[in-house]
Amino acid sequence: MASKPTPPEDTQILLEAFQSFSQAAEHLQSAYTDLKNHALELNLELEETNRKLSISLQEQERLNLHFLGILQAMKTGILVIELDGQIMEMNAAASGILGIAVQRGHYTDLSLPEPLTQYIRNCLEHTISRVPKQEFVWVRGSEEIEIEISFALVRPKVGGIMSILILLQDVTLVNRLKKQSQRDARLAAMGEMAAELAHEIRNPLGSIKLLGSLLADDLAHDESKKPLADQLNHSVQTIDAIVSNMLTFSADIHPKLGSVDLVATLRECLDLIRHELENKAIQVKHRLNDLKPLPIAGDAYLLKQMFMNLALNAIKAMKPGSGVLTLDLVKGEEYAELVLKDNGCGIRKEHLHQIFDPFFSTFEGGTGLGLSVVHKIIEKHKGAIELKSQVGRGTSVYISLPRFNNPEGGAA
Repeated sequence: MASKPTPPEDTQILLEAFQSFSQAAEHLQSAYTDLKNHALELNLELEETNRKLSISLQEQERLNLHFLGILQAMKTGILVIELDGQIMEMNAAASGILGIAVQRGHYTDLSLPEPLTQYIRNCLEHTISRVPKQEFVWVRGSEEIEIEISFALVRPKVGGIMSILILLQDVTLVNRLKKQSQRDARLAAMGEMAAELAHEIRNPLGSIKLLGSLLADDLAHDESKKPLADQLNHSVQTIDAIVSNMLTFSADIHPKLGSVDLVATLRECLDLIRHELENKAIQVKHRLNDLKPLPIAGDAYLLKQMFMNLALNAIKAMKPGSGVLTLDLVKGEEYAELVLKDNGCGIRKEHLHQIFDPFFSTFEGGTGLGLSVVHKIIEKHKGAIELKSQVGRGTSVYISLPRFNNPEGGAA
């Protein structure tokens, strides 16, 4: 049986359907191609964005490391504190100044000094009335240090406050230098006044000294009145020593260096203080009579003044009848070593670092100039002095003075 032919209408419909399908396929293919190209563009943009983000993150990390490096290298102590009180950063300088390990956490939970804790609380709680700067004393180990604290606000570009920086400075040395400068200025003024007074005193003192010597000669054969004349001369000698110290302290000393026999100089000084030694029945131990001349580079007048001050201090420190003053002299290759020892009351340990300061004295009524002058004279002679003492056992003074160089070279 033969098949029926397809009607023309169905063929037309089929052709139209095929054409629509072809057009839809082409449209889908075009859309797919556009989508693929767009996806490729987005992928390239994403890769570029990721690359830029990676570079930005690396730069941010580098800047953070740079910032942390600067923070740790700074000599100023820095605490970075959030507004809720959390310490986000503490640099090494802050750790060193406070004497604690680097810590993080809420500031009230950390072992911070109470004045610093109070200052941080004030900065966080009182926006307007913050104290710009404050100082407090903090005991770090066995020493006291002076700490200056201040603050700075960290403000973002959008405004407001992001965090607070607490800045710490160890101002112990700075304050000490300020006090030293003020003290030097006062001493300079006192020195000028002392020099003027000393010159005014020395003129009538010379007349008193002359009259005292004449009086002593006149009363030489009157045993009842001779001690009075001796006491007068002794008092004049004491005043003269004080005036000499004042003049030496206030003046800029320029020693006239030459060859000075230290052995002979010490003998002369012992003769000058013999009266004081006998009055307190102080025994003197030395071997100067057995020593050969020992030339040193010095100024004879200043060296005598130096030794007299040391000897008179030793005599004051010893009890009558039981005092022993010991002198020892050692000839070194470049220096002569002089050791002066007494068995007096000694000096308290906390006073030893002040012993050469002007106007500081451990004796009641003392001027505090004797040892200052001693130190100044030895310094001008390019020598050295060291003092050791124990309360109740006595004091030892160690002095080094340069030997005199002869014309052929070398020490004499």
